[in-house]
Amino acid sequence: IMKIKSLLLGSAAAMMTVSTAQAADIIIPEPEVVEYVRVCEAAGTGFFYIPGTETCLRIGGYVRYDLGFGELNDVTAADGEETWNKRARASFRVSTWADTEY
Repeated sequence: IMKIKSLLLGSAAAMMTVSTAQAADIIIPEPEVVEYVRVCEAAGTGFFYIPGTETCLRIGGYVRYDLGFGELNDVTAADGEETWNKRARASFRVSTWADTEY
């Protein structure tokens, strides 16, 4: 039993030594330079430069949701019960700007 125990402990120690030696040999590549978004002050509020270009972009819009219930504009349902309504609106806007000769 002692021989088996010694063999198992020796094998575990050898495996740990081999795995740490391999981990030390790994070459870690240099991280790539990250180009952050730049603000485009020449175009106005909300514009930013599209990375790799001199074109500015602005993204905007809104979402609106209305919900009403009860006697709406003195209208009731066909069965005489009170009614309810819902309405959703959305707007998505994209604007671009570039400094040109024109």
